[in-house]
Amino acid sequence: MSETPRLTLYPYGGLGEIGLNSLALDYGESLALVDCGLMFPEDYHLGVDVVIPRFDHLIENRERLKGIVLTHGHEDHIGALPWLVPHLAQSGRPAIYGSAFTLALVEHKLRERGLLDAAELVRVDPGDCKTLGDFKFRFFPVCHSIIDGMALGIETPVGKILHTGDFKLDPAPLSGPGTDLEVYGKFAGKSGLRLLLSDSTNVENYGHSLGEREVFSALRGVFAQARGRLLVTLFASNIQRIQEVFDCARENGRQVMVIGRSLLNNIEMAQSLGCLKAEDGLILNGDQPAELPDDRLVLLVTGSQGEPMSALARIVWGGHKFLTINPGDTVIMSSRLIPGNTSAVNRLINQLYRRGASVLYQQVSGIHASGHAYRDELAAVLRAGRPEYFIPVHGEYRHLVKHAELAAEHGVDPEKIFILEDGQPFSLGKKNPRKKNGPEAAGRLEEPIPAESILVDGKGVGDVGQAVLKERQLLGDEGMVTLLVVLDAKTRETLLGPEIQSKGFIFEQSTGHVLEDSLAIARDVLAQERGAAPDILQDKLRSALRRHFRRLIGRDPVVVPQVRLI
Repeated sequence: MSETPRLTLYPYGGLGEIGLNSLALDYGESLALVDCGLMFPEDYHLGVDVVIPRFDHLIENRERLKGIVLTHGHEDHIGALPWLVPHLAQSGRPAIYGSAFTLALVEHKLRERGLLDAAELVRVDPGDCKTLGDFKFRFFPVCHSIIDGMALGIETPVGKILHTGDFKLDPAPLSGPGTDLEVYGKFAGKSGLRLLLSDSTNVENYGHSLGEREVFSALRGVFAQARGRLLVTLFASNIQRIQEVFDCARENGRQVMVIGRSLLNNIEMAQSLGCLKAEDGLILNGDQPAELPDDRLVLLVTGSQGEPMSALARIVWGGHKFLTINPGDTVIMSSRLIPGNTSAVNRLINQLYRRGASVLYQQVSGIHASGHAYRDELAAVLRAGRPEYFIPVHGEYRHLVKHAELAAEHGVDPEKIFILEDGQPFSLGKKNPRKKNGPEAAGRLEEPIPAESILVDGKGVGDVGQAVLKERQLLGDEGMVTLLVVLDAKTRETLLGPEIQSKGFIFEQSTGHVLEDSLAIARDVLAQERGAAPDILQDKLRSALRRHFRRLIGRDPVVVPQVRLI
C-alpha cells in the first residue's frame, strides 16, 4: 500500500545566506516555485558576476511545474529567472505570477535576454487567489523597501501555509496598505497555521524598525539645510524613497538629474504604472551638464554599494565625463550595506571626505529604514499566525537559529521548529481527524538534494566551479610561473629554451637567482626524461619546479610548463 502523499518543501537557496531565495512546494503531481533569486558574489568569488541556485531538482520535474510565484522584485528574489526560464521552456512556457511592478522588472530582464516569449507573465493584485494544481495561492500586500511586495497565503492538502516574503510592520506607511496582521489572523483561522515561513533578516535587532515617514522627515531636514549640491544614492528598486527625493527636491526648488541606467529604467517603469509621480521639468537629462547653481541641483545616482563602474564611483574617482565632487556637496547614502561591500563603500566614503563633501549614511543618520522586520514585528506575526510548525527563512544561519528561538518563546513547540539549509527538504502529511498527532502527519526531514550554488561568470552558466575559484585564489596569493621549451620532434634536441617568466611571484631584480636556478632544474629534467611524451615532460617539470620553489622560498605558485615538438 503506497504512502499517502506528503507536501515537501525543497529549499534551493535563501537558507544560511542573504540572497538566492528560492523554494519549491511539491505535492503529488503539483510543483510550484516561490521566488527565483540570485546572490551577488563575495570577495572570495574571484571574477564571478552572480551566484544562482542549483535548480537540478526543479528542472528534472519541470513537467509537473504549475507556476512560479514571486513575492517581490528584488534581485535576490527574481534575479535568477533568466537562467532558469530557458530550461523550463523546453516543456512549455512557464507561468510567472507577480504584482504589476514585479512583473515589469521581470519583463525587462527577460526582454534583455530575448526570453520574453519563453514565459507567460500573469499579474496578480492584493486579495487575488490563484489555483496552481493542488495549491491555492492568496496574495497579501506587505510593506517592504520595494513597492508591490506580497506575502503568500497557501492553501495545501496538508493545511494552510503563510510565507511572509520580505516585510516590515509600518503603522503609517507613506504609500500602499502596508502589512496587515488581521489578514494573517483571518487566513490562519481558529486553528492557526499549519506552517509559517518567516523572514529572519533582522531578528537580531530588538524593538521595531524605523518607519518610512521618519526617513522622509530626516530627508526633508537635510534638503532644507543643504547649501550646495545634493547627491543621493539608493537602490534603484526603492521607488518609495525615490518619490521622497522628488518631493523634497520640489519643496526646496531643486531639480533632479538622474544618472544610472538601472535608476532610469525603474523610474520609467514606475511612472508608466502610476506608482511614481514627478512634475514636468523636475527630472533633468543626465547625459549633459545642468546649467543650474549648486543649491538648485540634486544628483540621483547609482552606486550605493561602492560598485566600481557605478555613477557615484565614477564621479568620486574622476571617471565621469562632466561631473566631479565639489567641496560643500552633501552625499546621502540612503540604503543598507550588503554584506561583502563594506570595504568598497568605506573607500568611497573616505574619498568623498577627501574631496570636501559631507556624507550621511545609515550608521550616522536616519536617512534609511530597513525593509525587514525587527524582533518585535516578527513576534507579532508569530502571534497572529499561531503556527503549528515554524521554519525561519531568508537569513544567515545565526538569524535562522535566533528566529527559531523567538518562535519557541511565543508558543511554538520546539520539536515542530525546523532549521533548514539549502538542499534540505522538509515534508508534512495530512492530519487525520481521529489521529491528530499521528506519525503520518508529522513534519520530518527528507533526503537532501544537491544544492551547491552555481557561479556565473559572464553570460554563461556554471562557467566557474570551486576548482577554478581555488586556482584563481592561488594565482592571487602565490603568482604564476610559465616555462617554455621547444624540442625537435625526431631528435628531441632543444631548439628553444627553456625560457621562464613569472607574474605576481617574485621581484626578479632582487631575487632573480630563484628563476635562474629553476632553469637548471628544468634542464636536468629534460635530460633525464629525454624521449618522454610532452604531457609527461610537463608533469615532471611542474612537480620539480614546485618542489624547488617551496624548498627555497616557501612559495607555491601556479606552474605552467609548455613543451612543444616541431
